[in-house]
Amino acid sequence: MLPENYPTPTTASESSPLTWNLGSVPYLNARPLHWGIQEPVSFLDPNKLAAELAEGRLQAGLVPLVEVIENAAAYHIVNGVAIGSLNSVYSVILIHTIPVVRIKTVSLDPASKTSNQLLRVLLQKYYRLNPIYVSPDEPAEGQLLIGDPAIVHRQSHPDERCLDLAQSWHAYTGLPFVFAVWAIRKETPNAELLAKNLRAAAKIGLAARDQIARTPFEYRYLTDHLYYHLGDPQKKAIMAFAADLVEIGHLQKIPELSYL
Repeated sequence: MLPENYPTPTTASESSPLTWNLGSVPYLNARPLHWGIQEPVSFLDPNKLAAELAEGRLQAGLVPLVEVIENAAAYHIVNGVAIGSLNSVYSVILIHTIPVVRIKTVSLDPASKTSNQLLRVLLQKYYRLNPIYVSPDEPAEGQLLIGDPAIVHRQSHPDERCLDLAQSWHAYTGLPFVFAVWAIRKETPNAELLAKNLRAAAKIGLAARDQIARTPFEYRYLTDHLYYHLGDPQKKAIMAFAADLVEIGHLQKIPELSYL
């Protein structure tokens, strides 16, 4: 079932309809990648989606990158498509009441591991900070927001200071950032066909961004802030992020990733 007020997708190819259990997130940034899918899609917040995929109730999901990095042996990554940014992403932000270099407490967003871990990497490795991380309902000098809530907050608080995490990552590394990928469980039947169909669906959705966007801002967001291609620069960025996670003690070793 599509979320309320979700636009009706264009018709995908009838020659090879999807027949798998799929999941995605109900955020604007994901719409181009599931726009062309005709099979029912379960819409869940990122962490719930990752759990459903890990437990086998879904065969493929548009999950936070960290889910695949942490469990590389379980998944194939669909090559060619992802949710990422070349520089500013706009919708993954740290709101801060004092300068970032003075922050001592940060509230994380429970919805996405990737954004939480990217923030930890930025603060601990690149800003040389060691803040205390707290839950969203606790007071903190910095607050992480992601997805549509982050967009709404920025638009309603245009003068509030915030750190765009992808922009900060790019400033320090010179690399793009990948937030989410299509992950397919390795035991999934016809996994290569599924990967092919997900790429085909993404092609339909990316060509329909002018239909998906409901406002001029949404169109700019889908075309200027987000980058949906997963190629060599993005794969290099994924490995650099994994190496940083090892460095800050979140991972034991850099994973071997499988692309389909």
